[in-house]
Amino acid sequence: MGLFSSEKAEQPDMVKRSSRKVCWEARDKFFACLDKHNIEDAVKNSKEATKNCGAEEKEFEKDCVKSWVEYFKQKRANDIEKERQLKILEERGAIKLDSTTSFK
Repeated sequence: MGLFSSEKAEQPDMVKRSSRKVCWEARDKFFACLDKHNIEDAVKNSKEATKNCGAEEKEFEKDCVKSWVEYFKQKRANDIEKERQLKILEERGAIKLDSTTSFK
């Protein structure tokens, strides 16, 4: 296969839609278990997460690329903290600003 070959390169499995769907379903099951056990950060509380949601975590890690697992765990913790901080600001009377920007 040359540099300008007309052959398509085989896509990695995780790029395929069905594989992403399987990953997201496993992630959602794991996160539902974390919610059930009031575990907000699966990275900082990894022992507690594994103890209470070990089966769901194994499925999540099996069905998703390692970098996705790390990303989703960190994103979940960040999103929870963001919502907590926004709620605190709202309770203190902060005014929400529209942060959309458009350039003409």
